[in-house]
Amino acid sequence: MKKILLLMAALLFAGLLPAAAISRCPGCSFLVNSDTAECPKCLKLLRWPFVPERSRRGRVVVRTGIDAFIRHPHANNRSWRDNRNAGGDLTGEIGVWGGPTTLRYLLRFEVAEAFALAGFNIAEFELKRVYLKITSDKNQGPAEMPVIIYPLTRPFQEGSDKFRTREKKHRGCDWYYSAPLLTWHNEGGDFDHKISCHGIIKGGGNVSYIEISEIFRASWQNMQRSNSWQDFGMIIMADLQKNVAPGFVTIFSLDSRAHGQTVRSPELYFE
Repeated sequence: MKKILLLMAALLFAGLLPAAAISRCPGCSFLVNSDTAECPKCLKLLRWPFVPERSRRGRVVVRTGIDAFIRHPHANNRSWRDNRNAGGDLTGEIGVWGGPTTLRYLLRFEVAEAFALAGFNIAEFELKRVYLKITSDKNQGPAEMPVIIYPLTRPFQEGSDKFRTREKKHRGCDWYYSAPLLTWHNEGGDFDHKISCHGIIKGGGNVSYIEISEIFRASWQNMQRSNSWQDFGMIIMADLQKNVAPGFVTIFSLDSRAHGQTVRSPELYFE
């Protein structure tokens, strides 16, 4: 044992021990160690400070990823009349305001990483049901918002900007761009119209669960054909098939994490 400790000390002194894994902050692309809890540049939370309790049964629970709120610049509100990125907001809106589906939400969970941490081989996992948990903030909007969810067909860059701020940096996606200098093929996001899931987001600070099994069932089928995991995320917007009146619900983003021991950010439950 003493020889091992002496060898480790010698390696450390010589700088030969493997360095901590390096990754980029999804908010500002700053290089950080993989065990860093908060980005020193944009202050984005990169890891959970504690292990939250589960709100429902699930073999794998996913709580980390990237997200951003995008809004049409014609949305009829002074604070929203621009196309700036909003990847750093703690809350954002989904709904109809100044036009159909003008308030949208992009969300991609780190599914493969979560399965690896849980000790599951994602290629051998038998997918049954998948539920998305969304928590709304209290506002004066409608009691609920019917939504439709599509799988994205193109990756997006989260960014770290916020609405309602004067500075405009364009470091991430918005209504017209999936990333700086990369336009969406279709304004408002590129997604697969053939695959969709419907649900209701309850307003007033309530928790909603939406089954999105079909979206991930398609991802599993693609993985079996290509032997690789590919997931660009999802886009959530008002469901116009339900004749939605103008209005919106405010939800918590991945950046909001928790209030005390209560999880407010989106979660994904694989059963």
